[in-house]
Amino acid sequence: MQEVSSIRAQRFWGIAALALITAIGVVTAMLYIKPPGETLFSFYTDDAASLRVGDTVRVAGVVVGTVKDLALETDQIRVRASVNKKAFVGDQSQIQVRMLTVVGGYYVTVIPMGRKPLGSKPIPKERVTMPYNLMQILTDSTKITEGVSTRPIKESIDQLQTALTGTNTQTVGAILDAGNSVVDTLTRQRGQITKILDLSDEYIDRLAKYSGKMEEYLRRISILEQTLVLYGKAFSDGLTRLGGVGWILSPLLDDYFAHRDDFLDRIRNILGDFRTIEVRHGAAVRWLQRIHDRMEVALDKQNNFTRPELLATDICIPVHGSPC
Repeated sequence: MQEVSSIRAQRFWGIAALALITAIGVVTAMLYIKPPGETLFSFYTDDAASLRVGDTVRVAGVVVGTVKDLALETDQIRVRASVNKKAFVGDQSQIQVRMLTVVGGYYVTVIPMGRKPLGSKPIPKERVTMPYNLMQILTDSTKITEGVSTRPIKESIDQLQTALTGTNTQTVGAILDAGNSVVDTLTRQRGQITKILDLSDEYIDRLAKYSGKMEEYLRRISILEQTLVLYGKAFSDGLTRLGGVGWILSPLLDDYFAHRDDFLDRIRNILGDFRTIEVRHGAAVRWLQRIHDRMEVALDKQNNFTRPELLATDICIPVHGSPC
């Protein structure tokens, strides 16, 4: 009797353990198939080369689930994925498989559309967009070229072939020779431009070495220019005063009225000589001003040149009849 009871107890515990293991397996399978807090949905595609189990599923860039499995059917592939229950997937939703990084990797983007939940109904492949597919591009390109008329293209090629046969080949050769001549001319001109640039660089280097002498010459020319300006003002004032003296002495000239013409001619000659001197003086001043300006321009082109703070031409010296 004890042996029978022992066998029955072992059977009982064996059956209980088997039932417990079965229950645990069923619960585990249910949790794997339908995890808590997640909703399963599926979609069809005709190319799943870029999809892998475990790829993320996103809505508006936010990760809401993963790809669970892929199943091959007759003429399409069924992809099953999970999303968070809080993410709404409508009956008109669209799927886009996008590249994750430049080096590789993809993810599934769900574009929720529709007012009713999707439920167990899969999303058809017409609403599924896959990434770059060479075969699809070739297929689409043939659709574009189907409507192209090949006759004008053939006629153009035939005309081009005719133009390149017979004596016309000499024309093509002449065109190529002319192009080579133009290239040679441009090459020579480029060499001349290079020589000009080298000469200008040498000139700038020489000018940079003599910048100190140029500044000294600039100061001396400024002094000479200002001196001539002052002399010119004094000379002009002297002519004015000489005219005043002539006006004062006009009563005394009545005695020489008989020799008036001779006297006036001499006066005119003297005044003409004075005017000539004044004109030449003004020309000399303008010539010095041009030299002054050119030297300043030449020195300004040197990066290390600083104009002297004070030159003679910057100082105003008052003289009679010409105040500052």
